[in-house]
Amino acid sequence: MIARYIGLGLLVCATCTGLQAQQKLVDLVSEANAEWMFGKWETQTDSGSVTLDVSWDLAKHVVVLHVKTPDMELKGYSALDPTSTMDVSFYGFDDRGTISKGKWALEDGKLVLRIESQTAERTVKMAAVFAGNSTDGLLVSLHGVDQYGSLAPARSEVRFKKVK
Repeated sequence: MIARYIGLGLLVCATCTGLQAQQKLVDLVSEANAEWMFGKWETQTDSGSVTLDVSWDLAKHVVVLHVKTPDMELKGYSALDPTSTMDVSFYGFDDRGTISKGKWALEDGKLVLRIESQTAERTVKMAAVFAGNSTDGLLVSLHGVDQYGSLAPARSEVRFKKVK
């Protein structure tokens, strides 16, 4: 009789645990109202054309950022940390051998990506702040980051227009 109650209790616990859905990256993107950012973006700078392509990969478990400038190309991959339901990790690689690691956050209605980039010569901490909308375009501002993670004033800003 006791074994039956223990078995029933384990079944109820397993069922309840299975009903608690794990947060997914697509849910976090939706909660941040960031769906409009997906697609191809372009801008012109003094040194030439810059493109940014934001896309889903691996059944919407990974967001891919592909950036091309006249002198550099970067691919970044963002995914939900499997040990957390809210932390989105970023891993980036460029054609110069730089490896970047970071975390995404939603701050004052803007998506903030704090990254630490490592080359053979040095380590750089910075942040990219993504703001805007599908009508006005995507504004990306680049900031230094102090030892406490606070953003310095923007070093540069780039406004992208969506490519149709």
